[in-house]
Amino acid sequence: MVVIFHGGPGRLVNDGMFLHNGGALRTSDRAYLNLHRPGVARALLDEALERVHDFATAQTIEIDGWELIDGALGRLSPPGQPATQENRNVLVDKGPGMDAAFFGC
Repeated sequence: MVVIFHGGPGRLVNDGMFLHNGGALRTSDRAYLNLHRPGVARALLDEALERVHDFATAQTIEIDGWELIDGALGRLSPPGQPATQENRNVLVDKGPGMDAAFFGC
């Protein structure tokens, strides 16, 4: 699975100037996701699974990260605050360019 955050109007990704490598910012509501933060990959994966993406094939699946950002942010504790038991269960127990930010699982 590859989750991609493409830059565009109202959607900022690493541009070498304002956001670090791995940052994704939706400007309309300032929703910000640091792809390097522990638990973010798991939160995106869980959100994709909840949306019933078909991972049964052996092919690489490309998913638009902007469609998952709200659900992933809802699964994470605010930065600097301890994870709630609910978030801890989701994040632990369950197991590059200039135009896009991405990660692969």
